[in-house]
Amino acid sequence: AARVDLMTDFDSPDCVFAAPRRNSTTTPLQALTLLNHSFTMDMAEHLAQRLRRETGSDDPDAQLRRAFELAFCRSPVDRELTAGVQLIESHGLQAFCRVLLNTSELVYVN
Repeated sequence: AARVDLMTDFDSPDCVFAAPRRNSTTTPLQALTLLNHSFTMDMAEHLAQRLRRETGSDDPDAQLRRAFELAFCRSPVDRELTAGVQLIESHGLQAFCRVLLNTSELVYVN
């Protein structure tokens, strides 16, 4: 049921009707869903576990660098590194992963 709710918030097309195009909307509910939905929370926890496993440590710097490699295929710039490490130290790795999963760079295709 959770996946159905998630897709409804993002204008999932009704499979009963065939249409070459569908309406696209952007609503505040979509941003809140991305941030707070149980699916996002689960994915953030899984990503945090993977980062802990792959870095073999609780070093926020190493975890953040690996997260950027996985998510963006690039290294973080100094500003991202500083802010990310502060976030991890203040709120934990899962909170950082939740933020990472909601960045425009990951969500939108340019």
